[in-house]
Amino acid sequence: MGLSDAVLSRLAFGIALLGVGVLLVAVVWGGAVYPDYDHARQFMSELGATGAVTQSKVNAWGYIPNGLLITVFSLLAAWILKRSALAVAFCLLLAGNGVGMMGAGVYPCDFECSRSDPSAAALLHDLFGGLGYLCAILGVGLAALWAWKNSAPRLATTGLIALIVSIVGFYGVVAEVELQGLFQRAMEGALATFMLSLGWALMKGLRARQ
Repeated sequence: MGLSDAVLSRLAFGIALLGVGVLLVAVVWGGAVYPDYDHARQFMSELGATGAVTQSKVNAWGYIPNGLLITVFSLLAAWILKRSALAVAFCLLLAGNGVGMMGAGVYPCDFECSRSDPSAAALLHDLFGGLGYLCAILGVGLAALWAWKNSAPRLATTGLIALIVSIVGFYGVVAEVELQGLFQRAMEGALATFMLSLGWALMKGLRARQ
């Protein structure tokens, strides 16, 4: 006998909470251990870069499990909301963000995320990370639209705010502005907030209309 949607929703929220938690702990711990690390000016990826003192722990206990947990959460959400094709689509895109995080953890960037003569792993890191972020941005946008159509105004508003912050944050990451780390963390924070909001809404009974 399969688990009910109510049970799956509680499980999904717990998984999302754990996923956000492991990433937060890994980044805070890594930043404290890494010599002279600046959260505002350095990418998160530098904590897991090849040759970094925090490489193995941050990747193995932070980025990879975060990506796995977010992927599982998103697939559970897709199952719970399976009556709506739009909902399934945005959940699969959010899962793509999780896969991107896992890939970025498996294939670290070069030391200090240097762009000069990048290794194959560094190129794969950028590919997984970039596609993951794009999936997240598109997924959140579709989720906000779905929530608005499904009479879930709070989730729709949260999604719209997360979408705007994520677009700005992604620009800062790609353009490598001086405060690139701050832009990235704003984007990660917005995405995490939306994931938790979606999980909470599901746990409180949000379902897709046929």
